[in-house]
Amino acid sequence: MSSVPGSRARRRVRTTFGQRMRAAAPPVLAGVLLAVAFVLPDVSEDDRPPGPVTVARSAYGCPGGSGVSVAAGQVVAGTSATAESLPGRAPVDALADATRWRRDTVDGDGVAIDQSGRGSGAVGFFGETATKARGGGLVVGSCPPTVDDSWYLGVGSGAKHLTTLVLTNLSSSPAVADVSFWGPQGTIDAVDADGIVVEPFTVRRVDLSDLAAGEPELAVHVERRRGSLAAVAMDTSTAIFKGTEALEPTAAPKREMVVAGAPAGPSTRILSLLNPSTSTARVKVEVVGAKGTFAPKGLESVKVAAGRFVEVTLPKSAGTENAALSLHSDQPVAASLRVSPDTKDRAFMEAMPALDGAAVVPVDLGTGTKAPELVLTAPARRGQVSLEAFDAEMRSQATADVTVAAGTTKSVDLASRKVLDAKGVAYVVVRAKGTVVGAATYRSGSGIASLGLTEAPVTVLGPQVRPVG
Repeated sequence: MSSVPGSRARRRVRTTFGQRMRAAAPPVLAGVLLAVAFVLPDVSEDDRPPGPVTVARSAYGCPGGSGVSVAAGQVVAGTSATAESLPGRAPVDALADATRWRRDTVDGDGVAIDQSGRGSGAVGFFGETATKARGGGLVVGSCPPTVDDSWYLGVGSGAKHLTTLVLTNLSSSPAVADVSFWGPQGTIDAVDADGIVVEPFTVRRVDLSDLAAGEPELAVHVERRRGSLAAVAMDTSTAIFKGTEALEPTAAPKREMVVAGAPAGPSTRILSLLNPSTSTARVKVEVVGAKGTFAPKGLESVKVAAGRFVEVTLPKSAGTENAALSLHSDQPVAASLRVSPDTKDRAFMEAMPALDGAAVVPVDLGTGTKAPELVLTAPARRGQVSLEAFDAEMRSQATADVTVAAGTTKSVDLASRKVLDAKGVAYVVVRAKGTVVGAATYRSGSGIASLGLTEAPVTVLGPQVRPVG
């Protein structure tokens, strides 16, 4: 079995479910999800796997700043919410109503939102149109909770391609993170990349050039060692292919994955692959398109040397339609896709888990964008997707059902009245039956951005508790 360097498992602080519950208790803002329902198993059975537990409280952090619009919502109404500008913790009342979709511009480093309500599924998003000095383009991102690991591919630390890690501490205790780097020549020794401290209730922005300068293309692993830490990667390019993007974490290295959400149209499509193991990986790349799944010539076996990060430009035979990439590797790898319709902006698609539950797709972001296009993929069997549009008061406006044939990708334009006959839509809730992955594509002029469909935190897996006596 191959090893995965850079994980630093011996130094990681892994909290138990009970510790997460205590960490979420007031007055500390929790970056983890607090669940208060327990499952009592049959005492005749010795072992029980973790079961679904309803989330009663959750917290997440959003980047702030001039021109950055923050939106907050939920699947069903919560009981209460607080929003605080960081640092300083000044209340942001416009984002604190858990019974509606709300939006505001927070002129601070960031904003921390803490929401209560069993199964409310609290989520946050941010958007902006970047300045020309930062490469321009449309930015749409999700506001993350605390996670142990975040993998970002296609980032940079050079003069014309620079990525900044936005690290938000959601608690009253210091948070600590380690950052690992890989490039085309292998692992990169970075300066002061271990033990990055983020003070309580603050936002720390770390330019990758301060840790490993001069690298135009990189893969990065951000590992939380301690504290309630949320991470966002803001990527800026002023090179030939310009644009500013909020990168979502891609799936941790594994052998099978689907990179979802490539929009249709002529574009440059570049697949990023990281092999952090100690053995060479051979990756088969298949395109899951509108008419079926096929293996483009030249992508039958992409070789990625041990400990290397590589980029592969997809050939013309991969097509220009809405699609996903299905990857099969003999070693664990991480992957993402960069799409550039022209030289003015680009978008990133990540390897996403299948949608299991409800995902919230923001429409009212305050960025001048219309409702996005969904790019939905059923990589194996047929999938059924239900859509429900809501206004800012959380009133249902329209519903629609979509079928995605097995082994195909389907696009759904949420702006079309033929899909959802509704006005004043603030967000759309997407639910799926079967294995469905997808992303939402946003456009504004020449700007483009992509947002992967991820399940809102309605339930989590928790330990099953045995009665005593």
